Amino acid sequence: MKVKSLTQVTQATPGKQFKSGTVEKNIYVEVRSGSLRFAVEVSPLPKDSRTFDIDQFDEGLRWARRRRVELLEQKLDAKPKALPLAPTIAPGHTPAEIPVRDILENYRLRELPKLAGAASDVSRLKRLDEWFGHLTLGQLDYDLLDRWMVERQAGLLGSGRVSDPTITKHQKHYRKKMGHVLPPAVIVPPSAQTVRHEITLMRRALVAYFRANKLNQLYGAWLAAQYVMEIRLPEKPEPRDTRVDEEALALLITELDPLHIAFVRFAVMTTLRRSEVCSLQWEDVNWEKKVITLRKPGHLKKSKTSTREVPLLPPALQILQQLGSGKTGRIFEISPSGISQALRRAADRVGLYDVRLHDMRREGISRLVELLEASLEEVMVFSGHSDRAVLQKVYLQQRANVIGDRLTQHPRAATMISAT
Repeated sequence: MKVKSLTQVTQATPGKQFKSGTVEKNIYVEVRSGSLRFAVEVSPLPKDSRTFDIDQFDEGLRWARRRRVELLEQKLDAKPKALPLAPTIAPGHTPAEIPVRDILENYRLRELPKLAGAASDVSRLKRLDEWFGHLTLGQLDYDLLDRWMVERQAGLLGSGRVSDPTITKHQKHYRKKMGHVLPPAVIVPPSAQTVRHEITLMRRALVAYFRANKLNQLYGAWLAAQYVMEIRLPEKPEPRDTRVDEEALALLITELDPLHIAFVRFAVMTTLRRSEVCSLQWEDVNWEKKVITLRKPGHLKKSKTSTREVPLLPPALQILQQLGSGKTGRIFEISPSGISQALRRAADRVGLYDVRLHDMRREGISRLVELLEASLEEVMVFSGHSDRAVLQKVYLQQRANVIGDRLTQHPRAATMISAT
């Protein structure tokens, strides 16, 4: 959402309703009942926010811009956090006394900057620190971890996502503000995949810490024997099979801002991941060849993205033309987490509680095969998959009725076998 257009709307028609979203870089606005909540977020500093009356958009924006400058200056002046000190292990002792918090902090400072999609691991590390940060490595024994596993899978250490909420987060806030009684919180166990991610992240953090501090030669066997490295993971869930048809897309669009609508539609048409769409540059659009160059992130050592050309089908080209050809810089000025949050909120508002942004990748891949009869090799040019098995098992979810309708039109369909 461009600040210029937002300001013009507010000045031209005072009190006019507009949707929540990004105003400028680092500045967001949330429309609440009779008020505007401006938020300023400059990573890694804590987010700051302030609420203004619905007709005080200009005043709120001035505050947000001043606050952004202050936070950017703080970020420049801030000293980088020092890495945890290397452990001192007395002869004849084991690494059992190493604080778990040092292990997690080492991973956050050393490993996360190298990885793509680090945002989700940041929140997981925070949860792991809340549960285990006050302990030492030796205290992560059978009893403690088994008890944690039971409580975590039951939702007692944090509820999972409510699949069909009777009241949204925004409704809760409004009722609380008005002094109304809120319904009891619903505890939903987290998914098995969530718990698997948390355990494997703890293991990666341990391995990284021992490698960084050259402990493997003396204590590698000791680490491998620890229960945290052996604890059985929850059964791997079946791959998601959610499809987003035209009716569902139409519902989502009613609750999204224009930039978010363009993002979602473009994601379907190109089958790209959210981080890949966010990284696209206007300079990499080749209008003549009808392709866009997706570039491997140069600052990351580990990434699923490789530099390659992605075809632009007519609807994708039209989306880019509507956004404004001839520009420079990023095509979609939005963060991966920002677009995911916007879509999740929109999906909740229209009752599509199971829809995720990543489902657009599956939807695009499936439509290429169903509607355009693309081969797997052709689909891989769009999606960038190097493993056909993953593409077929996880992403390609064809609908039987669509395949049946298409094959019914085949001239030999009626002659496959005698009807009598």
